[in-house]
Amino acid sequence: MTLLFTIVRYEFGILLAAFAAILVYKCLTGGIDMRGLLCEKTKTGVGPVSASRVQLLLMTMAMAGYILSQVVESRTFPEIETKWLVLLGGSHSVFLGAKGVLSLLNSEPDKNQ
Repeated sequence: MTLLFTIVRYEFGILLAAFAAILVYKCLTGGIDMRGLLCEKTKTGVGPVSASRVQLLLMTMAMAGYILSQVVESRTFPEIETKWLVLLGGSHSVFLGAKGVLSLLNSEPDKNQ
């Protein structure tokens, strides 16, 4: 039975690596449009770089790096510490709060009322 689990684990790892390779290839060749990913979206198009989007990306990458380092070190999925979850949740809250405030400021009142 352990042989079966080992085979499944390797197959799953190969599948994930293949998905990652396809994703990177598509991003590099333009199959996935990455323009404006970190920019504010406005009614007129793409605006300047958004600090909240950059902060969200950096915090998410830091969390992913932390988990990956723990997995490599212990060869098991780690117990995620509460401080990391609070930091990630706070980061997402800041992003969503900024997005909400900007959408309220950019919205036009309904002219039918």
